[in-house]
Amino acid sequence: MNLLNLEYFLVAAEEMNFTRAAKRLYIAQQSLSNHIARLEDSLGVELFDRTPPMTLTPAGLCLLRYAKQFQISLDDLKRELQDIKDCKSSELTLGITQGRGAIYLPILLPRFQAEYPNLKIHLLEASSAQLEQALHEGKADLIIGFAPKDPLQITAQKAWKEEYVILAPKTILKDYLPQRWGQLVQAPERVTLKDLEPCPFLSIQRDLYVGSIFQHCCARVHMIPNVIVESRNINIVLGLCMKGMGILVCPKVFLYPYLQTQILQKEELLLFPLDYSDQIYVSYLTQKYMSYGTQKLIELVQELGQELPNML
Repeated sequence: MNLLNLEYFLVAAEEMNFTRAAKRLYIAQQSLSNHIARLEDSLGVELFDRTPPMTLTPAGLCLLRYAKQFQISLDDLKRELQDIKDCKSSELTLGITQGRGAIYLPILLPRFQAEYPNLKIHLLEASSAQLEQALHEGKADLIIGFAPKDPLQITAQKAWKEEYVILAPKTILKDYLPQRWGQLVQAPERVTLKDLEPCPFLSIQRDLYVGSIFQHCCARVHMIPNVIVESRNINIVLGLCMKGMGILVCPKVFLYPYLQTQILQKEELLLFPLDYSDQIYVSYLTQKYMSYGTQKLIELVQELGQELPNML
């Protein structure tokens, strides 16, 4: 078994069609068939059931699992050798949870690029579950987000904490709490989520992490919120909140651009503290080779974690 045969096998297993696989590899179909046949001979098993539609045999499925792991290890080897040669990796992929890239990366990446101008960064923005999957599949070198669900294979280092807040339009408070809204304005530090229960709420969808946190905070005070709009996009519910449609619970960091420009005051919005914060981590595969650039980016993320509370 040689590396070329294994590479051809992986492509054929992805395509499940020798003609398409051969086109991807820029070789003749007969040449691909010969490589697969030699691989089967060397292993003493059939890897494909060639009866249409073509499928992998149990032996083929077994080899595919190990071949994918081997491919990741081989990629790590190539990168480590390149690191040894150049003293730095030429590129890396950074994943970050949805909505946070626009806030954190303009702070983080210019500083990093100034120190390592020749290092190319690929960005991946997705949900926490998708980012964790990307780590396992070798599609991300490190991710910034919540605690991983697989602590055995993923190392998570604390980066910073995110405070949650309640963003409430004054018009909502006047309409739904006419006798109390003045008191709420005068003593915002005393306002609780339960105080606002009669009001309509906006929310990130509950299957996303921020949406689940809102549901958790409501459950803590035995409250069933009247959610009139749910969205997977934080900018949509923020925009609706600013137009007076409902109250929103979210990490304060999402309000950073608006706090900088005084838009919240202009739009007649009030900000109430919420007794909840969440830890943000920088995570990576424990057993995967970590390039020089990845190590330095992790160090910068942790340095930034010390500064962010004063910046945001």
